[in-house]
Amino acid sequence: MGIILTTLRWAGIALLTTVIYTLSKRRQTLDSLIVAPHDVYTPDFYPGGHDVQLPIARMHYWLFGNPQGKKVVLIHGISTGSVVWDRLARYLADQGHYVLVYDTWGRGYSQAPNVTYDESLYTSQLAMLLQKVGWAKCDVVGVSLGGATAVSFNYYYPEMVNKTVLIAPAGIMDSKTDMPLISRIIRLPFVYQVIINQPVFRDFLLKSVQKFANSTKSRLTNYPQETLDQGKKISTVATYQFANHPGFIRAFAGTVVAYPLTGLRNKFKNLGKQDKDVLVVWGDRDTTCPYYPELVKELLPRAQLAIYPEQAHNVLSTRWESVHDTIEKFLTA
Repeated sequence: MGIILTTLRWAGIALLTTVIYTLSKRRQTLDSLIVAPHDVYTPDFYPGGHDVQLPIARMHYWLFGNPQGKKVVLIHGISTGSVVWDRLARYLADQGHYVLVYDTWGRGYSQAPNVTYDESLYTSQLAMLLQKVGWAKCDVVGVSLGGATAVSFNYYYPEMVNKTVLIAPAGIMDSKTDMPLISRIIRLPFVYQVIINQPVFRDFLLKSVQKFANSTKSRLTNYPQETLDQGKKISTVATYQFANHPGFIRAFAGTVVAYPLTGLRNKFKNLGKQDKDVLVVWGDRDTTCPYYPELVKELLPRAQLAIYPEQAHNVLSTRWESVHDTIEKFLTA
């Protein structure tokens, strides 16, 4: 009996120490990729790189192109970071636009604060950034989670948005069929709080995130070599970020737990009622944020649709020439 009690006592102490350690880690702001920069995706990956200290943490953005041109901000998705805009951002700048690209909290060269990664966090980050760069109004382009943020931003700050481009946006998926297994696990009571900073679970989380990232890609291989090379570049940088950004797992898992990835239909509907131009770009084989034709038409009845047959969630990369041309013509029309 004495041995059993001693074992239970030490097990309890170990558990308590683990919980205290986890909670102390969660109180800290975790640093960005600056601690281990990628040799391709560097802080000067785009021209005009800047760090800015905001109330909750430090973030990184790039501002480049023609200062007299049409202002456009690009919002990346949950996992890739700003590298996903590699081609489009430079193309728009070459076409005379003034382009703003930034890393959301816990991605790229932005820190991961100890906060709830919900809709208000992503929306307020964009609002604070626009205030910092002095933009009162601009065009907004978002992909995946960034598309959902663009919709929310339109809802709360309609006076700051001209045109909106949504590329395979999150926010209207089916909560029962479209959410991956990792999201259902992390959302279980106390799971996120217990495992987020525990090294023993980190490899599992990284593999789950990488599996999710791979699921977003098209299975087709009949693309030009240039397209395949660009896709590999984005994937390589994203994978590096998974393992080397100190706050990535916190931001990714925290977003899965707190962000309404399936709960923004009312805000999509509100955007559909606004008197402004909207372009929707989507692949009809997207399994990450599936395209539901009738639902999209119901929520955004006036939107211009650019739907690409047999394309997956990475349509921005696989059909980049057509997508770029469609977006640029829409913004300048």
